[in-house]
Amino acid sequence: MPVCAGCGFLNTEASLNRFIKHLVILTLIITSSVALAETRLYKIGFVNTARVLKEAPQARKVEDRLKAEFEPREAQIREKRREVLSLEEQLKSQDVVSNANIRRKLEREIRLKVSQLKFLEQEFREDQNLRRNEGIRELQRVIAKVLEQLGDAGKFDLILTEGVSYVSDQIDITTLLVEMLKQQSEATGETVQ
Repeated sequence: MPVCAGCGFLNTEASLNRFIKHLVILTLIITSSVALAETRLYKIGFVNTARVLKEAPQARKVEDRLKAEFEPREAQIREKRREVLSLEEQLKSQDVVSNANIRRKLEREIRLKVSQLKFLEQEFREDQNLRRNEGIRELQRVIAKVLEQLGDAGKFDLILTEGVSYVSDQIDITTLLVEMLKQQSEATGETVQ
């Protein structure tokens, strides 16, 4: 019995089923071809931030500025250490060993100087870490800005920085970023605060 009276090629139910199957397959092929044509390759880059922090001129400027800022305090701490060592040497001398009063006085002075030295060292470390962290945060802002410029100029879809197990040399753009940071540093002469 014909399914479609005016359609000679769809005259049986089996022919109709075969036609529907072919139509579905053809539709799938066409839609997958369109999907493949629309598929675009993504441009991905990777930046080794540890290397950038080591090689960027702005990072060196931060370190140089911190060194200059904290050098006087480091010298003061070295001087206090010398004072303590000198007092300890005096305590070991023959004259002091025999005189109990002088010995107690020197021991008290040594304890006081050691306490002051520990306080100075702790305060120095805290201040130095605070200033270093401030410098690193500012440097990270500069790097992020240049990295955004690099991403826009290079038409990157994704740039990764940390937590990557493997990176091909083809997508490692660290050297490019460091070069851009050098150019920016030379062009503007700007330093990170």
